[in-house]
Amino acid sequence: MNAATRAASTSAVIALVLAAAWFFWPAQLGGATTYVSTYGTSMEPGFSTGDLAVLRPADSYEVGDVVAYHSEILNTTVMHRIVDVDGDRFVLQGDNNDWLDEDRPTSDELLGKLFRQVPGGGKALDAITSPWSIGLIVAVVLGLFGTSDTVRRARRRRRGRHASRGSAAAVHFSMPTRAQARQVAIGSGAVALLAAVAGAVLLALPETQSQTRAVPVTQEGRFSYAGTAAPSTTYPTGVISTGDPIYTRLADDLRVSFEHTVSAPGLDTVDGTLRLDLSVATADGWTAPLGASSTVPVRGETATVTAPVDATLAASLVGRHNAEIGSNAGAARIVVTPVVELGGTVQGRPFTAGALGEYAFAMDSAALRAPADDVVAPSTPASVQIEEVVARTFSVLGVDLPIGAAELIAAVVLGLAVVVAAVTGWIGRPRTGDPADSFAVRNAARILPVTGLNPGGTVVDVTEADALRRVAERFDGLVLHHAGPDGHTFAVQDAETTYRFVFPDTAVTRKPPPPPPPVQAAAPLTIPLPRVA
Repeated sequence: MNAATRAASTSAVIALVLAAAWFFWPAQLGGATTYVSTYGTSMEPGFSTGDLAVLRPADSYEVGDVVAYHSEILNTTVMHRIVDVDGDRFVLQGDNNDWLDEDRPTSDELLGKLFRQVPGGGKALDAITSPWSIGLIVAVVLGLFGTSDTVRRARRRRRGRHASRGSAAAVHFSMPTRAQARQVAIGSGAVALLAAVAGAVLLALPETQSQTRAVPVTQEGRFSYAGTAAPSTTYPTGVISTGDPIYTRLADDLRVSFEHTVSAPGLDTVDGTLRLDLSVATADGWTAPLGASSTVPVRGETATVTAPVDATLAASLVGRHNAEIGSNAGAARIVVTPVVELGGTVQGRPFTAGALGEYAFAMDSAALRAPADDVVAPSTPASVQIEEVVARTFSVLGVDLPIGAAELIAAVVLGLAVVVAAVTGWIGRPRTGDPADSFAVRNAARILPVTGLNPGGTVVDVTEADALRRVAERFDGLVLHHAGPDGHTFAVQDAETTYRFVFPDTAVTRKPPPPPPPVQAAAPLTIPLPRVA
């Protein structure tokens, strides 16, 4: 393979990799591909908990497509199938659900159409992108860098200890700073421990939980009336409509209507009957029936029933009642009462309709008068309890926090605490092999550096540095610190007595002892021999 061929092959591979990266780049990072990790049973058997769905935006969507959208009602991403189109909005339903989704997203609100399904891929993706995996990777990287840094320092020490000491001394922190850093390191370590325990507890908890959600069922009725009359000054068109006064001498064929409506998110079926009962009543509590409408079957969300209003019969019954009791029974009215007997199902759960309010016409000798502005009969509130599996959440300061966010927060706190503990621990570390520095760092709150010491009076040399610390605590005083050429002197002064402990300079104490003086050989002992005569 020549250089030109090799360059062309390399360029093709790079272009293919870039094209794949552009195609599969996540929408959360500015791309167009959405990755959904499924949970629950709404799309079984096609999808199971832990599967990965890869979705891409499409130019158009149609019935049968599996799409995803962000549900404002559930506050989560939902992936279901399009089962119908309502204008410019889509009707969706889970393959394993008996009810329709409450949301009706438009094409702009859809995140995309199913492109690929990876069985079990959601679990792997969650494991890779979990905060703890990322934290572990960061810890490993930091550990590798730390190990390499340790190796480099060891090499520098082997090359020359004096040069290493000189470079270490280049970074110098004051004693108060090092002491405060040491306290921060201890606190950060405690926070890291708590974050690690909290993270372990969160990882041990299931990611989903069952909860009961109340779905409201709205039941509403609206009254209206209509009639005819001979065209006249009172009724120029000969038509009586809702809101017009009803003059009984002129009105003819007066009827009252009632429109009943049931609505609920995910309403499946409505089945029952509807009728109107009419009666006349007076202020003294007397009442008498005026008849009823025919019974109307209810098979959908809306049903309407109509009943005739016989004002002449009502006036006659009131007059006979007044004659029988020998006095005026007071104000009279015609009462219209809707009788609703129906039920249905919402998202597969049954419900029963409640009772509705009545509608009354006030009667006088000349007219019937409808309520001024009350044409709606409110219902008794009803609701359906729906059990569903949702992502586990925690309530923190009044905010619902998903378990994934809680794990992320615990991981971030753990990572920050470890970093802070490492940095402040490095700043507050005592110098290796220097007991005076270690003592000063541990007791920095009581240490006062001075340029000189003048003991005066009685001087008591204590046997150990901790004993001097206890003396300072006893007198609630400061420990004076003087760094001299021969060592570090720490002292506590009380009246005329000075308690003192001296750390000798490690550089001095580590000097090799001077060689012994050379041994000089003694002169040979000579004894004169005796003379022989």
